[in-house]
Formats: sequence, C-alpha cells, structure tokens
Amino acid sequence: MTDNHSRYFFGISLIVGMGGVLYGYDIGVISGALLLIRDSITMTDSQMGWLVGAVLWGGLLGTMMAGPIADAWGRRAGIISACCVFIIGVICILSADQFLELLVARLLLGIGVGIIAVAVPLYVTEIVTADHRGMYVSFFQCFLTIGILLAYVVDYYFLTQGHWRLMFAVILIPAGFLGCAMCFLPESPRWLLLKGFNHRAEQVLLRLFSNVDAVTQTRIAIMDSPTLTGQGWSSFFNPACLWPLLLGIAVAILNQWTGVNAFLQYAPYLLKTAGASTNQVAMLGSVGIGVLNCVGTFVGLLLVDSWGRRRLLLTGIAGVFFFELSLSLLPIFSLSPHVYGLCSMIGLLGFMLSFSIGPGLVVWLVFAELLPTTLRAKGMAVCLFFSSCSGAALASFFPVLLHHFGIAHTYGLFAISALIYWLVCFWGMPEAKGQSLEAIQACYETSSELHEHTSVC
Repeated sequence: MTDNHSRYFFGISLIVGMGGVLYGYDIGVISGALLLIRDSITMTDSQMGWLVGAVLWGGLLGTMMAGPIADAWGRRAGIISACCVFIIGVICILSADQFLELLVARLLLGIGVGIIAVAVPLYVTEIVTADHRGMYVSFFQCFLTIGILLAYVVDYYFLTQGHWRLMFAVILIPAGFLGCAMCFLPESPRWLLLKGFNHRAEQVLLRLFSNVDAVTQTRIAIMDSPTLTGQGWSSFFNPACLWPLLLGIAVAILNQWTGVNAFLQYAPYLLKTAGASTNQVAMLGSVGIGVLNCVGTFVGLLLVDSWGRRRLLLTGIAGVFFFELSLSLLPIFSLSPHVYGLCSMIGLLGFMLSFSIGPGLVVWLVFAELLPTTLRAKGMAVCLFFSSCSGAALASFFPVLLHHFGIAHTYGLFAISALIYWLVCFWGMPEAKGQSLEAIQACYETSSELHEHTSVC
C-alpha cells in the first residue's frame, strides 16, 4: 500500500470516527446534566433512572433500524441518517420543559446512537484492508472515549454556569460535520458488489488500493465468498453463521454487565459515594476517569494489530475482574473514610483502564469481523440490540440495584459477570489478527479450524 492510500484510509477512518464522538458524548453528557436538570424539571429517582437509560432504550430501536437501512440504502446512508436523528433530538431537548418531552428527546438521541453503533464499524470494516482493519475500526472506540471525555469537560464547564441545555447543544457540531463529510466519501465496495453495482465497486476499489492487481484480488476474494448471495434471517441457523452470532450476543450482554455504562453515566454519584465533597469535585473526578479511558483506548489501539484481538480482550477482562472484585471486598476492611475513598477511586480508575484497553476497544471488532458480508449488517444489529437492551436495563435500574444490594454487592455481581465473560471469550473467541473477513468466516466452517484459532492466547 502506498503512502497516499495509507493517508486516504487514515482520513476516512478519522472522519467516520466522529460517529464515535457522537456515541460517547451522548453516553457521558447525562452524568453532569442530571445535577442541573433536577433543579429545573421535577422528577422522581425512578424517573431519573429512566432518563439516564432512555438513550440506551432508544438504541434498541436504532440497532433494529440500522441493519435494514445499511442493507437497503448503503452503509453511508446509515451514518447520514443517524446524524439527522441526532440533530432532531438535540432540537427537541433545547425546547423541552417537561420530563416527558425530555425523555422523548433522549430516546431520539438513543436511536441515533444505535444506528451509529452499527453503521460506522460496519462501513470501516468493509472499506479497509485486513492488515490495518483492527486499528482503523478501533478508531471508533477511540473517538467514543474522546466523546465521553469531551462530555465530562463540557459538563464541568457549564455546571458552574447552570446551562444544562447547552451541554446537549454541543452534539450539533460533530453531527453536522459527520453528516456533511459522509456525502463525499465512497460507499462500501462489498455492499456495491452485493447489490450488483460492479462498475461502481471497481471504481471505489481503485481509489482504495494502490494497483489493479490488488483490486482484482480483492474483488475475486469478495465474489468467491460463499456468503455473497442474498440471505435472509433463516441463514443464521447455518452453524457457520449461528456460532459467531451467538458469540457476538454473549459478548454484547457480558460487556455491558461489567457495569461500564453505569460507571460512566453515574460517575459523579459514585465518586460522591466514595467521598467527593461537592458536585464540582465529583465532576472533576469524572474528567479524570474520562482521561484514563482515552489513554487506555489509545494504548489498546497500538496493540490491537500486534498483540491480536483475543489476547488483548482476555487481558483487559482479567483486569476488570480483579478491580471489581477488589472494590466489592473493600468494606470487609476497617478503613477510614479518606482511605476508603482513595482505594475506591483507584479501583474505579483501574477498572476503566482495563476495560478501555481490552473489551471496550475489541468489542467493536468482534461485532464487525466475525459475521459474513451478507449477514454482517443484520448480525451487528442483533448483537448491538442485545448490548443496548442489557445496557439500558442496567442504567435504568442501577439506582434500585444500589438501594437493595449496596455498592459492595453490586461490584461483586459485576465481577462475577466479568469472570463469565473471560471464560466465554477464552473458549469461543478465534484470533482474527491479519485475517481477511472471508478467512475469519471460514474458520467457523469446521470445528478443527476454530480450535486452531482459539488454542493460543
């Protein structure tokens, strides 16, 4: 690959990665906004939980819509439609003055999140080469963590001024930029070939690769894939498609039940529980968590194509288990409030660093790489549907969970989920480093090939 083409791939990935900013900002912004919303809009604790979880419940609808949109209109159209939904959602928030209006607006933002979560990794997966795919798809997670950090910083700035609506208005900037930029980027060549637009596909491939031979080889590999024929939902019952789908669903659910979205969306509350004295101090601590989240993600980005997805995922999950187990055991020791708060902060930071290096980064590759081309959009939508469902339930009922079980037992439940997560990935996750999408799918054709790909960590 020439330097020009490398820069072209890099530029595409940077632009599309702005979808990650939208996703991350939408997750993180509510943490600080809640501290002000309750002063202007009357709501109960239960309603507060539903408002936090609304973006993930909306994500359920978004993921269900994303697959059909991406398959029917193209991967590019899916991203553009998500940007439009984000803009509409923000406009609704700016005019909301009642709880129900705000809830509907958050649901709209969630629909945008769901579509983005499917369309962006799908688009990048299908447009870059195998040797760079891990890094470029991981840009989505990098930008997601930047979005969360940006949300925390913006929240901290506007918290002192009391302008919670402006916290949400910032979403208009990346949404507008991404929507306009996508109009000038090429469509996925795999989708074009799938729809019979062979000439357009070859034109895109010529823009993406350095020579005609590379274009020909890539086109032959895609066309020779046994799954490049129109397939419906019944095709998932084929073992070669069913097992990667079930693995993706398991990863989607267990990734959420490590508690990550609860930690991110309730970060100021958890920090106040750990000893933060004021809202501003708690929000500043959240900024620290956001910074570490970004650092861990960029470390994982540097390692994902050299270490491999599987090793990075298992290492990160092991760290998540260790720190969550440690947090759950803290009350056993007779610690002073100051020491307890310090240990809790270290545990939360350790959790976030482990998660961002491993599962937070790799999960998007798992969804994007394991399924065949014709079922990838549907399969990613299914996986992210389960991810949104489990994440929404956790975010909505997290205050109830804390009330009934206490913070230590809640951490313990998350640690058990992390242990199950590690075992599932150890026994079922193949290594996809350096493999073409078609070769990854082929490893599920026989049990011997799958065993070979999962026998080395």
